[in-house]
Amino acid sequence: MTFKRTFASTLALATGLAGGALADEGKLDIVFINDGHVAPYHVAWLSGFEDAIEAYDDAFEDIEITGRWLSAEGSLEKMIQQTEVTINEKPDVMFVNAINVDAFEPLVAKAQEAGITWIAVHSPMESADYSFTLGDVANGTNQGMAMCALSGGEAYKVAVMLGQAGNPSGEARREGIMKGIASCDNVEVVAEQPADWDTVKAQSIAENWMTQYPDLDAISGVTDAYMYPSIAIATNSGKDLEFFGYDGDIPILQQMQDGPVKADILLSGTREGWNFVQMAYRIHKGETPDKVYDFFTPLVMSEENHKLALANGFPEDVQVYYVDQALDVAAKGYLEFGPDSVK
Repeated sequence: MTFKRTFASTLALATGLAGGALADEGKLDIVFINDGHVAPYHVAWLSGFEDAIEAYDDAFEDIEITGRWLSAEGSLEKMIQQTEVTINEKPDVMFVNAINVDAFEPLVAKAQEAGITWIAVHSPMESADYSFTLGDVANGTNQGMAMCALSGGEAYKVAVMLGQAGNPSGEARREGIMKGIASCDNVEVVAEQPADWDTVKAQSIAENWMTQYPDLDAISGVTDAYMYPSIAIATNSGKDLEFFGYDGDIPILQQMQDGPVKADILLSGTREGWNFVQMAYRIHKGETPDKVYDFFTPLVMSEENHKLALANGFPEDVQVYYVDQALDVAAKGYLEFGPDSVK
């Protein structure tokens, strides 16, 4: 996650002859094209992005920093159209959270020809200038191992709610979860089903599972968006289920001290939104991140559950944030990625 200033980028800054992202040092235009989810995570994502744009623009008087957030509302066709229009407008940096990465390969080349820096979000693309990734396999593995360590060694039945078929990030999370669960022999996966990142589908799936598997012990999800309806259904039906999430949504983290959520992955939409703007600013100033930029996403557990997990064989080298620390970090993306981080 470190940035470096290369000789070539330093020369580009001096001459002003590099691609579009460096052509006008006095202006930085950032566009984020999202797949259109309205889950709490994505609301926090947008809020962090907008707050960061304003903060960076205020902090650096020599650069006018602007940002736009576009939502494809779940439509691949609309997302492709938005991307084509945006390329013609020639912003400096484009973050694209592609619904299907293969469909965007021709557009990456078109953007690069126009001097635009393309950053693939969550699902890496070899053709992109950079990929902003989350370490999904490692994170999923940590979630699965936490499930093993907190299951108590008895027979433990879990259902796993997946992302969208063909989405690399969701598939990587699933791969990791299954790998982590395989580290013990008492946890049985009784069901797997994609909810397509949709909370309405998640609600329907959770209702069916709780009817079909009356002895279900836990639900694992590849996003916290699935946790909200699942927890509500379990509570309303008197089911004593445990939940293992992925996103670091503040309302879900708040249910980890004495609630049903046993482990989560600290992404935090607020943190990511701030990090996007920091990343674009640094690239604009001639610094270069790793081509695959892996966002720091520790596992979250309560201190009590972490101690229990360690006693049950959970690896000591897995970095864990306790709930209070995770809540603080999740809410304050500006402390990690604000203007002071690049001054």
